[in-house]
Order: sequence, then C-alpha cells, then structure tokens
Amino acid sequence: MKIAVLGTTGQTGRLLTAHALERGHEVTALARRPEQVSAPASGNLRVVRADVSDPGSVAAAVEGADVVLSGLGVTRKQDSAILSEGARQIASAAPRVIWLTSLGMGATEGALGALNGVLLKRVLRHEWDAKGVAGRAVRDAGGTTVHAGPLTDKPYQGNGRLVRTGDFTPRRIPPMAPRAGIAALMVAEAESPGFTDTDTVAVFDNR
Repeated sequence: MKIAVLGTTGQTGRLLTAHALERGHEVTALARRPEQVSAPASGNLRVVRADVSDPGSVAAAVEGADVVLSGLGVTRKQDSAILSEGARQIASAAPRVIWLTSLGMGATEGALGALNGVLLKRVLRHEWDAKGVAGRAVRDAGGTTVHAGPLTDKPYQGNGRLVRTGDFTPRRIPPMAPRAGIAALMVAEAESPGFTDTDTVAVFDNR
C-alpha cells in the first residue's frame, strides 16, 4: 500500500512513518522542511517538500497515495490555519484521509463533561475553531477522524481500539493515549478500513 504521512517532523508523525514502514508499506513523508524528517533508512521511504501555503505542493506530494495519515499539529506560535487549510487540501487531493485530532473538540465536543469542556476550550482556544473545521473537511470527504486524549510516550501494550464517537461513553478524565498506539491504530485502519466516513475515538484499556 502507498501511504503518505503529514506532520512527519512531529513526535506522532515520526511514529506513523516508522510504523507504516515496519508494516512494509511504501511511505511518502510530507514536510515543510524535509531535512528535519527523522525516519528509519528504507528503500520504501520518500521524503518530499509540501507546504499548505503552497497548495500545489501538497496535491503533488500525495498523488498516487492510497491513503494519507495525518499527525499534523500546531504550536501557539504557528497560525492555526495550518490545520484547517491542510485538511482541506489533503481531503481534496487524496482518495482517503485518516486525521488525528483531540478528544473533546470537534465531533467529540462535550465528551469530557461540561466543566472540562469549558477548560479545554480555554486552554486550546488558539486551535479550537481550526480543529473543528479540519475534522469536518475530512469527514465531508469520506475520511476518518481519530480523536485522542492526552498523548504520552509510554510503550504501546496492544490494548487500543477505535470506537465510533456515538459509542464512546463520556468521562471526566480523558483516556491517555500512547503515541505508538495511535500510530498502530491509524496504520491498521489504513490497511483494513472499518471506519470510513466516521468520527472515532481512540480508547486504550488499562492493564
């Protein structure tokens, strides 16, 4: 399978790239600064420059890909439009998109209770609207959104799964999500689609 990965210089994006390569896929890593991509050496890896401020570069980078996996995020110093514009461009150029976003935002607003929802909106106000727009753009194009709780660097224990947002039981304490687990679930969804045109939540059981 040909997989393109967006946000490959971030912590989750690097794991998405590495896991897709481990699974034997042909991977195209998209980056605004290709020299910053850190990935295992592989004949199946192609690193290309793509910048949402240059829409043509994004479309060209994902041409021929079967699916795009996005671990794209923004810092407080970056324009949050990177998220919304990136989603729009990817959704219009790729046959399928699996897009990582935050639990409690977008289609999962209210999933962490009213009080936490207010606090979350205050903390993430910089990217709140952009993440909602991005998620809708992906869904409208038939893609999959993956809403995750706070990301951690803990090892993945194989205890994760995706559930439809309607099947997720709201909780006050968000489930922690190991980045390695998110990468595994997103690549698995690319390989065997079960949630096309669906908003999902990544859930990890305690062991």
